[in-house]
Amino acid sequence: MKKTKTVLVCVTPQESSKQLVKAGKAIAEKHGAKLEVISVLPFEQGEYKIEPNILENLYQTASSNGGEMAIYFSDDPILTVSAHVAKRKPLTLVVGFPGENSNNFIGTIHLLLPDVPISMAGEDGTVYNILPQEAMPMPAAL
Repeated sequence: MKKTKTVLVCVTPQESSKQLVKAGKAIAEKHGAKLEVISVLPFEQGEYKIEPNILENLYQTASSNGGEMAIYFSDDPILTVSAHVAKRKPLTLVVGFPGENSNNFIGTIHLLLPDVPISMAGEDGTVYNILPQEAMPMPAAL
């Protein structure tokens, strides 16, 4: 059985996630791949800390762009996303640019899964890629 190629977009419950999903959709269409969206929401002190309308908005954003949505509740988003990525083996993981108080999410994912390309999508639609070391062209000898 042939495995379907996927592009995985990692979103948070904020408006800018729509741009990430659109970037992921464009990458998926370019490669003839399926779009998948993942979100990891906090599970603090034994309770889910999220409003139902936020979950619905995330689902609608994924669905309206032809994607499927996976939602996890965890207080360790890096480990949760890494496990999902390792299982799904996407063509690329699409994420947003880190904020000023970043927890080094992207760097840690890249350290844990160095063979997985990561695409960072900006709000203006620009996409920057972190590629596996072996995929980068080596400079010519001088």
